[in-house]
Amino acid sequence: MALLRGIGSEAEATPWRHWIVALEQIGRVSLPPGARQILCVRMRVRAVSRDRMLVLHLGGTGASLPIDGRGRIVLPAWFRGSVQSSRSVLVAARSLAPAIVVLAPIGLLDSLVSHIADEVE
Repeated sequence: MALLRGIGSEAEATPWRHWIVALEQIGRVSLPPGARQILCVRMRVRAVSRDRMLVLHLGGTGASLPIDGRGRIVLPAWFRGSVQSSRSVLVAARSLAPAIVVLAPIGLLDSLVSHIADEVE
């Protein structure tokens, strides 16, 4: 929890926007409009994995991942497996250069708040 204490408070301006989106039955998610704008509504983005998260960006390294005209992407099989229980994905987007969108299983939030709650008990 020392990491969280060093991050700062909510009063500070943040370049990140956050959403929680539902996982469709076929393993696809619709990116929120703000995240689509950050990715410039490209038809393909680059995707890399970091820990249990999927990072979407506009260039450089990573696998090419298609985005349809409605901003929907089919998640890789390994990522779908990590979000099956909650059927939800945390989406965080940063518009500052380099523009980036991070998708994370909701379970990461569950783990965080459980750890904090355990410290209080």
